[in-house]
Amino acid sequence: MARSLQVFKNQMISEFKDRKIELSFEQFIILHTLHSNCNLIQQDLANYLQKDKSIIVRQIDCLLENHYVVRHTNESDKRKRNLILTEDGIAVLKQMKAIALEVSDKLLTGVTENELESFRNVLKKIQENGKLKEELYN
Repeated sequence: MARSLQVFKNQMISEFKDRKIELSFEQFIILHTLHSNCNLIQQDLANYLQKDKSIIVRQIDCLLENHYVVRHTNESDKRKRNLILTEDGIAVLKQMKAIALEVSDKLLTGVTENELESFRNVLKKIQENGKLKEELYN
């Protein structure tokens, strides 16, 4: 599974470079996460992605420089600053998602619908089993 994820990531990075998108795969994940959860602060994002906060800060700084993300003061806690996608951020995310779909389609060439459904079922079981472990530790 890890090898398949690495192949997907490498294909995405290659496509980003070919299309002159100067963002990393990790920044794509950050943009996607922020688009889905628009009230996150840097610490929330680090926790959600299970990454060190310093790594997230560097990635966010790059996204800020490219005007893909802005920080807005949190209404309920003025000390916190939410990360919000800009119009440019949404546009580049849309472009990157289209690339992700193309890469997925390319990598799934020759995979039947039954094989894909079996794969989804296995992934679902792995996730369910993982949740049981997480509940024990939380």
